[in-house]
Amino acid sequence: MANQEVNQVQSIGYLPPQLSSPYLQLNGKQVLLFLNIFEIDDQRLIIISPRIIEFSCLTVKLFSSNIKPVFHISQRLLVTLEQFKLILSFNMLLFGDLYQNNTSRSISKDVRNLNSFFIECPIPQLNLLVVPGVYSINFEQICEFVQFKLMGKRTPYQPGNLAYSETPYRVCSVLFPFDKQTPLLNFFFYLIDNSIFQNMNELQDHYKVETIKGTLLEFLLNKDGPPSDSSIQLIRKKINISKDDTQFYIIQQMKHLNYMHQDADYANFYCQTCESNTKCSFLQSNNKQIFFASQSQLYSYPLATVFVDIVGRVFQQLICLMKFYAYAQNASYKIQKLATLQRIEEAISCPSYDQERNYQNLEVLGDSVIKYIVSAMLFEDPKNTTESQLSSLRIKLITNKHLSQVYQTLQIHTMNSKIHYKKIRNHMIITINDQQDFIISKKQQADVYEALCGACYVNSYSFKDVIKFFQFTNFGFKGQIEEYYKGTTLIEFEQENYQDNDYPLKKILNNKPFTDKILWEQPLQLLEQSLGYQLKSLREAVTVEDYERLEFLGDAILELLIVANIHKECEKLYYTFEQQQLCREGKLDPLLLLCPGMLHTAKIILLDNGFMGTMALYYNYHHYIRGISESQRQDIERVYEKLKKEEFNDFRTINEYASQIPKIMSDLWESVAASIMIEHGWEAVLKTYGQMYKPFMLYVVDNISLIYNYYQEQNKLIQKDKI
Repeated sequence: MANQEVNQVQSIGYLPPQLSSPYLQLNGKQVLLFLNIFEIDDQRLIIISPRIIEFSCLTVKLFSSNIKPVFHISQRLLVTLEQFKLILSFNMLLFGDLYQNNTSRSISKDVRNLNSFFIECPIPQLNLLVVPGVYSINFEQICEFVQFKLMGKRTPYQPGNLAYSETPYRVCSVLFPFDKQTPLLNFFFYLIDNSIFQNMNELQDHYKVETIKGTLLEFLLNKDGPPSDSSIQLIRKKINISKDDTQFYIIQQMKHLNYMHQDADYANFYCQTCESNTKCSFLQSNNKQIFFASQSQLYSYPLATVFVDIVGRVFQQLICLMKFYAYAQNASYKIQKLATLQRIEEAISCPSYDQERNYQNLEVLGDSVIKYIVSAMLFEDPKNTTESQLSSLRIKLITNKHLSQVYQTLQIHTMNSKIHYKKIRNHMIITINDQQDFIISKKQQADVYEALCGACYVNSYSFKDVIKFFQFTNFGFKGQIEEYYKGTTLIEFEQENYQDNDYPLKKILNNKPFTDKILWEQPLQLLEQSLGYQLKSLREAVTVEDYERLEFLGDAILELLIVANIHKECEKLYYTFEQQQLCREGKLDPLLLLCPGMLHTAKIILLDNGFMGTMALYYNYHHYIRGISESQRQDIERVYEKLKKEEFNDFRTINEYASQIPKIMSDLWESVAASIMIEHGWEAVLKTYGQMYKPFMLYVVDNISLIYNYYQEQNKLIQKDKI
């Protein structure tokens, strides 16, 4: 390889070992292959890799083709060295045709040699190979193709196939079959109907034809006619017809692989042509240069057109996809398989790579998980006596600086930009691969770390996997009280949907209104009875001077309760793979797809002072508060009277009270939640706060787009006022 010239450069980033390692030889007689079998629409395509690859087996849509790995893991296969040489020859010849690297008479002189697939190359090479077959390699078809190329074996042309005339190294597509009686006008109409020319005037000008008359064959044979297009002149010069020929063909050189999906939106892997009834094919070309062949001069290309078309339509994109699969597999090993491949794929996808399915939603969830675990860990230490001290310590552990540092210990690769398929060169020719991965910022590193935490968490919706993740990334977790990290945060929704358009609080108040009279400093046993739990720390939780530690923890508890449940339920309705694909194709409004903004909106609407303060007042927490001033009592009494008269017709009303309700009420709401968790665990939180939040969560899930759009408009108005 060192003596071979390198004439191609491609920038597709780091090539993982699964795609670039040398193939393993056993005893110099056998080669170990890994078959990656993909179902593409109703066809199969086998791509060989030098190392094993694991797949999530999710269906991906690329250029209107549904692509799904048939197996979760590559299939091992031992072949003889001679069989491997055949596979290499097949790929060198095939991709030489597709990239038009072959010369007119032979294979490209720049093709890679055999050793380049068996040794570690100083320039990492893409070592993927494509073969025909369904469940295993079709060596008979491979042999037939190689013999056809190298030995000149010929088969008469059959309609629907690719073809060649003078040399098997210049593959052609048949543009227009005709006979001796076919009018020239028919050919011209065909060219217009297939958008090769726009109109008859353009055609006549191109071919220098004033009057369209006679047959197409007469036009081609008219050597004494007026000068025409150069390709017509060449045909007239070289045309040679046997007396037995009755069928003739206008042919074109098969288009270059990079002209497949020529007008597509590569950023979304969407091709309007493929979306139509006829997918992009090597049989179709808009090239104006044409050639002529009679039936005795035309031969069939030995590979089925459907196979060549599938390779042309998706192979370059599959390289990017397999790189992505390998990144996810390697990340899975790095995090000790604490999350599913499907979630890891999501966590390592930056928005610039996949706008519809990326790390952002998992990052919001992971942020809440980290916040809770860190808060609980810091709360354990009695030396952390004040809320300001706790908050200061928490900030150090959840900042982008710290999270990016622990992310770097993983040494994983992310998909943070799309690779234009036209940047991928013929990998059977020696290529310089730019191994530099696109750099992501420290904030993105922190976001991916949070997303991986979210991915670990949703694996079982428990804390144990996240804590393991913390431990081997040296996050700094030192929690000791196991009860704080046991149980789940999920509410059982039992397939419920909030079908009523009314805000839940309106229905709740119809059944049980606010109490008429405020009773101050009631016995705490009454609140315990209401909650269903005895709480040793309840007095601390309801005493203004003492509750700040509990309020600090309660804030994290309720945020995780909200985000975990909203994320899970919204994914079912607004984050399916079908919806993501419809958004890519412009068939679904992206605003209807779950986004991190929606999750943030859910936090706003269910965790702001207006909501939590109103809930605390409705459930009479103020009856038990200790240590408030007379002016604070008056403020509570004043707003309480307003709330009693309010109808709460929609979500906007309750949040409008955010500035009117004294903050101590929302603090109380949070501190009591913490009191329940530290003494009775998450199960008790779900039985109390989970049930109180449940109808509101259902309402938010069912109306998430409406609520999100409202807050977006409000933010625009705020920004406009600032200007």
